[in-house]
Amino acid sequence: MCISCRTRLGKSKLLRLQCQDKKLVLFNGDGRSFYICHECIKFGIIDQNKQTKRLEKKIKNSLNRECKSSEDYIFQLKEILTNVR
Repeated sequence: MCISCRTRLGKSKLLRLQCQDKKLVLFNGDGRSFYICHECIKFGIIDQNKQTKRLEKKIKNSLNRECKSSEDYIFQLKEILTNVR
């Protein structure tokens, strides 16, 4: 289930992440993790316009809730997406 939109999808349509030492990283197999769907990533992170700013804020709040911190995880998520592609 995506932490942002709460949609239940197959694992192939989700990116699995975790927080380690206040950093957002791809899941390495240890500890707690969470998923974010490709649709939320595409429309909330990659395609930036006025309508998607609201989704970016929702994603940011979801990441902060999952990681129990107020760090800027959107920037870290963009770095991860750049390296994954």
